[in-house]
Amino acid sequence: MQNLATHSRSPYAGGMKSPLVTIVTPSYNQKRYIAECVESVLAQTYPHWEQIVVDDGSTDGTPDIVDGYRDPRIRCIRLPHRGLAALGESYNTALAAARGELVAILEGDDLWPADKLAAQVPTFDDPGVLLSWGRGALVDDDGRPCGERVAVHTRRSAELFPSTELFRRLTRVNLLTPTVTVMVRRSVLDRAGGFRQAGSSLYVDLPTWLWIAATNSGYGCFLNQVLGHYRIHGQQTTRGHKHQMDAQHLQVVMEMERRLDPSTLDSLGWHAGVRSRALVSGDIVRGAAHLSGREFRAALSAFATALVRADTLSDRARAALGMASAVSRVDLLGAAYSLRDRLRASSPATSPAAGRGAARPQRNAA
Repeated sequence: MQNLATHSRSPYAGGMKSPLVTIVTPSYNQKRYIAECVESVLAQTYPHWEQIVVDDGSTDGTPDIVDGYRDPRIRCIRLPHRGLAALGESYNTALAAARGELVAILEGDDLWPADKLAAQVPTFDDPGVLLSWGRGALVDDDGRPCGERVAVHTRRSAELFPSTELFRRLTRVNLLTPTVTVMVRRSVLDRAGGFRQAGSSLYVDLPTWLWIAATNSGYGCFLNQVLGHYRIHGQQTTRGHKHQMDAQHLQVVMEMERRLDPSTLDSLGWHAGVRSRALVSGDIVRGAAHLSGREFRAALSAFATALVRADTLSDRARAALGMASAVSRVDLLGAAYSLRDRLRASSPATSPAAGRGAARPQRNAA
């Protein structure tokens, strides 16, 4: 992981000039939220974008609201309802119609801060940057702030992750989250064959990011500022399937391992120790998912497997605390995670070292 040494305040300066950004917006019965989603795009201070809404057969008039916008940069593609299992196809339908050099994700119930594109586009001035993402603010059903989702904790304004390191981290936890903050090069997606839905019908983002990190030499760029607002509400698909998605993270990783050839895995440093850590992390995540679903016997089995496999003190501690949680039927592990997150949020070490603006990728001389 490398820090980005400079921090530019010019949102449009750089090698890519002003590239067109294609915004992919899948939607299904999001009448209540879609206008706020589109309005957040219209409010962007960076003007070079197109938004492609791919509607999965909504019955509540969602596409009619999109069609009501007369801005030629906004298009709506109507598809018959196919459900979550065809989400990857919906993303790729938008990709096939895209004209942009960069692709950003914005689902129909989410929204963006007005400076999102202006801050994020300049990271791609470095031709080695494959994709970028940032912190996600959480909002409730009515758009009120209700927390933040941060997968990378740093005091710097931005960080570079070599693709090999990014792959290994992704096998343990999906740090490119929430997806509403992610932007990726179109050429990189094309080389990956588009968005991928492999290993689980519930995932499109994780298999895609794993494949990109595994098959490209370059960097992922994390910007330490809010780049998206992720809405928490009762009807969202990911909320309804969260426990199942958590439990299937390792399933996606194992499918990626199966599809990658041995020489690629070797170049990624995918040796026995790294694989074992991924398996342990998968068991702990699966145990936590069962714990949240009050499936205590299944949780105990997953944590016990993790404890046997674990070869680091931190993994053993998490597995043991998970087992204690399953036996006592009190989520001690979740409480420990919450305490950790509160301490991180209150620590000045996790706040950006520089002011707001567009982070410009520059690798350290070392």
